[in-house]
Amino acid sequence: MVKRATAKRQTRQGKTSRQKSSLENGEVERILRAATLHLITHHGMFLVATAARQTLVRDLPVWIITVTLRFDVGQEGYIGDLLYDGEQFMFLTDQAVMDERARKIAEDPEGLRKWNEYRASTLLPRKA
Repeated sequence: MVKRATAKRQTRQGKTSRQKSSLENGEVERILRAATLHLITHHGMFLVATAARQTLVRDLPVWIITVTLRFDVGQEGYIGDLLYDGEQFMFLTDQAVMDERARKIAEDPEGLRKWNEYRASTLLPRKA
Protein backbone atom coordinates (compact mmCIF):
# COMPACT_ATOMS: atom_id res chain seq x y z
CA MET A 1 0.00 0.00 0.00
CA VAL A 2 2.71 2.49 0.89
CA LYS A 3 4.49 1.98 -2.41
CA ARG A 4 1.33 2.72 -4.40
CA ALA A 5 0.67 5.95 -2.50
CA THR A 6 4.27 7.06 -3.09
CA ALA A 7 4.01 6.26 -6.79
CA LYS A 8 0.80 8.28 -7.09
CA ARG A 9 2.31 11.22 -5.25
CA GLN A 10 5.35 11.25 -7.54
CA THR A 11 3.11 11.22 -10.60
CA ARG A 12 1.12 14.18 -9.31
CA GLN A 13 4.30 16.15 -8.64
CA GLY A 14 5.52 15.48 -12.18
CA LYS A 15 2.29 16.77 -13.69
CA THR A 16 2.40 19.92 -11.55
CA SER A 17 5.95 20.77 -12.60
CA ARG A 18 5.08 20.19 -16.28
CA GLN A 19 2.06 22.48 -15.99
CA LYS A 20 4.16 25.15 -14.29
CA SER A 21 6.90 24.97 -16.92
CA SER A 22 4.36 25.26 -19.73
CA LEU A 23 2.95 28.38 -18.06
CA GLU A 24 6.46 29.81 -17.77
CA ASN A 25 7.14 28.99 -21.43
CA GLY A 26 3.93 30.76 -22.41
CA GLU A 27 4.98 33.84 -20.49
CA VAL A 28 8.45 33.79 -22.05
CA GLU A 29 6.89 33.49 -25.52
CA ARG A 30 4.58 36.42 -24.78
CA ILE A 31 7.53 38.56 -23.61
CA LEU A 32 9.62 37.61 -26.66
CA ARG A 33 6.77 38.47 -29.05
CA ALA A 34 6.20 41.84 -27.37
CA ALA A 35 9.94 42.59 -27.40
CA THR A 36 10.30 41.65 -31.08
CA LEU A 37 7.31 43.82 -31.98
CA HIS A 38 8.86 46.72 -30.05
CA LEU A 39 12.23 46.21 -31.76
CA ILE A 40 10.73 46.04 -35.24
CA THR A 41 8.52 49.10 -34.81
CA HIS A 42 10.97 51.32 -32.90
CA HIS A 43 14.50 50.22 -33.80
CA GLY A 44 14.48 48.48 -37.18
CA MET A 45 13.28 45.34 -38.82
CA PHE A 46 16.50 43.34 -38.40
CA LEU A 47 16.52 43.23 -34.59
CA VAL A 48 14.89 40.15 -33.02
CA ALA A 49 14.38 39.08 -29.40
CA THR A 50 15.85 35.58 -29.14
CA ALA A 51 16.01 34.73 -25.41
CA ALA A 52 14.63 36.04 -22.12
CA ARG A 53 15.41 35.47 -18.49
CA GLN A 54 13.62 36.83 -15.46
CA THR A 55 15.53 38.44 -12.61
CA LEU A 56 14.91 40.73 -9.66
CA VAL A 57 16.06 44.35 -9.55
CA ARG A 58 15.34 46.11 -6.24
CA ASP A 59 12.94 43.28 -5.40
CA LEU A 60 10.94 43.89 -8.58
CA PRO A 61 10.72 41.22 -11.30
CA VAL A 62 12.18 42.33 -14.65
CA TRP A 63 13.08 40.54 -17.86
CA ILE A 64 16.46 40.74 -19.55
CA ILE A 65 16.03 39.96 -23.24
CA THR A 66 18.81 38.96 -25.63
CA VAL A 67 18.66 40.90 -28.90
CA THR A 68 20.04 39.41 -32.12
CA LEU A 69 20.72 41.24 -35.37
CA ARG A 70 19.56 39.14 -38.33
CA PHE A 71 20.25 40.21 -41.89
CA ASP A 72 18.22 38.87 -44.79
CA VAL A 73 21.36 37.27 -46.26
CA GLY A 74 21.57 34.80 -43.38
CA GLN A 75 24.06 36.63 -41.18
CA GLU A 76 23.23 37.07 -37.54
CA GLY A 77 24.87 37.84 -34.23
CA TYR A 78 24.39 39.06 -30.69
CA ILE A 79 23.84 42.81 -30.57
CA GLY A 80 22.89 43.56 -26.95
CA ASP A 81 20.35 43.25 -24.15
CA LEU A 82 16.95 44.80 -23.59
CA LEU A 83 15.33 45.37 -20.20
CA TYR A 84 11.56 44.94 -19.77
CA ASP A 85 9.94 45.92 -16.48
CA GLY A 86 6.39 44.97 -17.46
CA GLU A 87 5.60 48.41 -18.87
CA GLN A 88 8.43 49.61 -21.10
CA PHE A 89 11.49 48.34 -22.93
CA MET A 90 14.92 49.94 -22.71
CA PHE A 91 18.33 48.90 -24.00
CA LEU A 92 20.94 47.95 -21.43
CA THR A 93 23.70 47.98 -24.05
CA ASP A 94 25.20 51.32 -25.09
CA GLN A 95 24.36 52.45 -28.64
CA ALA A 96 28.05 52.78 -29.61
CA VAL A 97 28.69 49.17 -28.58
CA MET A 98 25.67 47.95 -30.57
CA ASP A 99 26.82 49.92 -33.63
CA GLU A 100 30.28 48.33 -33.46
CA ARG A 101 28.81 44.83 -33.09
CA ALA A 102 26.48 45.45 -36.05
CA ARG A 103 29.42 46.61 -38.17
CA LYS A 104 31.39 43.46 -37.32
CA ILE A 105 28.42 41.22 -38.14
CA ALA A 106 27.88 42.97 -41.48
CA GLU A 107 31.56 42.76 -42.45
CA ASP A 108 32.04 39.11 -41.45
CA PRO A 109 33.41 37.38 -44.58
CA GLU A 110 32.67 33.91 -43.16
CA GLY A 111 28.97 34.75 -42.83
CA LEU A 112 28.84 35.96 -46.44
CA ARG A 113 30.68 32.86 -47.66
CA LYS A 114 28.22 30.56 -45.85
CA TRP A 115 25.29 32.50 -47.28
CA ASN A 116 26.65 32.29 -50.82
CA GLU A 117 27.23 28.53 -50.47
CA TYR A 118 23.70 28.08 -49.16
CA ARG A 119 22.18 30.11 -52.00
CA ALA A 120 24.21 28.19 -54.60
CA SER A 121 23.03 24.85 -53.17
CA THR A 122 19.33 25.84 -53.25
CA LEU A 123 19.23 27.35 -56.75
CA LEU A 124 18.04 25.04 -59.49
CA PRO A 125 20.27 24.75 -62.56
CA ARG A 126 18.91 26.49 -65.65
CA LYS A 127 18.11 24.58 -68.82
CA ALA A 128 20.22 25.45 -71.86
